[in-house]
Order: sequence, then C-alpha cells, then structure tokens
Amino acid sequence: MNQLCETQTDAQRLISKHVSAYPLWVSGEIHVTRWERLVEKFSHLYETDITPSARQWRKRRGQCSAHLVAAPLPGEKLRWVLLVTEHGAGPVKDSEKLRDARSDRLVWGDYVLIRTTKSSAFGGGIHWSWFLTSNAERRETSFLTTLAQSAGIARQPQRLTAFTDTLMQRPLHAGVRRQVAKMMRRAQKVWLRHSGGLPWPGPDPANLPHVGSFRSVGGRRQEQIKGESRSV
Repeated sequence: MNQLCETQTDAQRLISKHVSAYPLWVSGEIHVTRWERLVEKFSHLYETDITPSARQWRKRRGQCSAHLVAAPLPGEKLRWVLLVTEHGAGPVKDSEKLRDARSDRLVWGDYVLIRTTKSSAFGGGIHWSWFLTSNAERRETSFLTTLAQSAGIARQPQRLTAFTDTLMQRPLHAGVRRQVAKMMRRAQKVWLRHSGGLPWPGPDPANLPHVGSFRSVGGRRQEQIKGESRSV
C-alpha cells in the first residue's frame, strides 16, 4: 500500500489500523514534488505496492512486508511513515533504521501512538490509539484551566466556548478524547467555583464526539483546522 491521505487525521487513523501487524516503522518529511519518486523507490526496493495475496505469499516464505502512508504538512511538505511487519526478512530491514512502535513510540506532531489495553466493559484486548504528547497535554490543560478561572470571574462564557470549540476540532482519537475529557472535567470544576452560578459553557466531558464528528453550535461540521495545523 502506497497511500497519500488527504489529511493528517486520515493518515493517523490508517497507521493505527495497521500498526498491530506492522509494528516496525521509520518516517521522514519530503517536498510534495518528491512523493511519486518516493513511491517508485519503495515499491521497487520494498514492494510496498503488492496485493494482499502477495503479502500472504511473502509471509508464508518468511519474508516481511511494508506499507507506506503519508499526509500533507504546511509549506508543501509531506510527512511519510513506512510500516513493516515484525517477522520475516527483507531488504527494508537491511537498509532502513527501523524502530519498534511498541517500545519506541511513533510521534506525529502533537500526537503519539500508544498501545493500550481496552477495558473489559468495551471488549478487552489490545488497542492502538493516538494520544496527545505529554507536552501538548500539559499545555492545553494549563491554558484551559486558567481560562476557565479568568472567564468565570469576568462572566464571559463566550471566551471559554471559543477555546473549547477549537479544542474539539482536534482529531478526537480514543486516546485524545480521554485526555480532553479529563481536562474538561477539571476546567468545569474551576468554572463552577468562579462563575457565580453560570452554567458550564463547554461540551459535556462525558459525551465528547469521536474523531471527525464534531459539529459547531450552528450545526455545520467544522474542519479539523486546529488539529491539523498543530500536528506539525
């Protein structure tokens, strides 16, 4: 698979879908004009363009397989990620400095791909999802908490709503959604202490949308501008 996704969110979703079977990775950035050249190179060297049946054929013969996923960045650049199966030999393992996503986490801008265990209430098992990096989570939590206090004291709910709306425009993968819900609950408590009884003007932390499904108050779907631009 050689897949140039329309957005970074789409690329993240595709990577999280395949990383369990393709846990080894290497990544880089190129100018958009070099994409076709990169596809040609990896298809020739690592056979990233072969069919699923051909991948099964390689697996039975002890050979590894690879997927190439990319998405646009600002400034006419692309970020690409090459995913490789753990088992089997092949030129890609000889030529590329591959990392293991299970121990050397894949980072995409503000986001990091983490393997977690699902709660038994949700079926259990291993699950891969994107989370905000520690730095990004601390930054957003600090800003939101401070804003909840200042906007509450000033009785300016629209200030808080404006920021929570942009926060909701991040790609709310399961991991990110969990982190955002936590920071929302904290900010909600701060708001209630300082707002003089005004209702919480942000989204319900217990009912946050899933990735790509946020809608503004007016009902028009919002593009994930903030989540995309801050992924860089």
